Amino acid sequence: MIVTENYAKRILQQYGLRVPRGAVARSAKEAAAVARRLGDACVVKASVPTGGRGKAGGVRVCSSVDQAYDAARSLLGRGLLGHVVSEVLVEEAVPSAREIYAAVVNNAATCTIDLIVSFAGGVEVEAPSQSDESAVWRTMVEPGDVLPVHRVRRWLNQADVTDLDLAGLAFVLVALYRAAADLDAILLEVNPLALTEDGSLVVLDCKLEVDDSGLARHPELSELYQQSLSDREKRAKELGVSFVHLEGEIAVITSGAGLGMATMDLLRLAGLSPANFLDTGGGVSEAQVKGALELVMALPQVKAVIVNLYGGINRMLEAASGIGAALENIEGERPIVVKILGNQQEEAWAALEGLPNIHVIRVVQTEVAVEKLAQLVG
Repeated sequence: MIVTENYAKRILQQYGLRVPRGAVARSAKEAAAVARRLGDACVVKASVPTGGRGKAGGVRVCSSVDQAYDAARSLLGRGLLGHVVSEVLVEEAVPSAREIYAAVVNNAATCTIDLIVSFAGGVEVEAPSQSDESAVWRTMVEPGDVLPVHRVRRWLNQADVTDLDLAGLAFVLVALYRAAADLDAILLEVNPLALTEDGSLVVLDCKLEVDDSGLARHPELSELYQQSLSDREKRAKELGVSFVHLEGEIAVITSGAGLGMATMDLLRLAGLSPANFLDTGGGVSEAQVKGALELVMALPQVKAVIVNLYGGINRMLEAASGIGAALENIEGERPIVVKILGNQQEEAWAALEGLPNIHVIRVVQTEVAVEKLAQLVG
């Protein structure tokens, strides 16, 4: 779950970090009132749980109350990066002498927590890191490590930086590390961390992503979690399936995460692009498969569907019945390639034969199903 910037900053304040003054507004009039209290110069940001808002036009720098009003009016109610903007964050504009990138990342590859710093920070931090590896500093911390400030300060002292209080930066990094650990965060990123003219470090923007598996330990985030879900994600939760929306044109339904990832890899190798990841898990029913097929075929970019199910504990006749029921509500003639094997496979094949736009694959190899799909979408 990605936490909205306003809520994430309130959390970081509890760890002693400085953030700009500001407030959330749900109307242009409220935004103008906040800007007036802040003193004209302000930043109006779309409050949606995602990154990349600046490049998508969701962040507006304003020099007057009227500009803040107009910015809020243009943002509120519009769609931005898959979310509808229902509120904006209005903050004071903080002049910065230097911008720094700082992050705490849960590194699944090394099973460590990575502290990352770039003294060439800002929204385009990726550019200097590609041309100069020394522009980005990284150190690994074992999960559960107390991580005292003096140890981080010794690490930072190796940097050739003279116009920055490295002890203050060490405090910020340790605070981010402890906040991330307490919140079961996958990512806690500050970009930029502003060095002001008085030498203070201020969190101008941040991104907090919490591991969904840890949400049971954070009941205070439950309402925020529900607000962060799109309508499709909420429907997936109701169906009891794992769902991730992607940008491709081939919808995918599988029974098992490993089978799903293998299917997506094979689609890529065939020059096709998955529109989603959807895993039914081990509780396949007619209603679940019907809902899953309706869900993925509602994605506007979908040209075809691959259904790749294995019947161990799952009953494949239930799945076939669900596919047939979904076709009654789905318009168009987009092809659906179905590979069903295992428990009740013969009964499932018989139920699917003759259904419109259904192409049944009766062999083990998913490659055969993908090849058939590639032929159908041309």
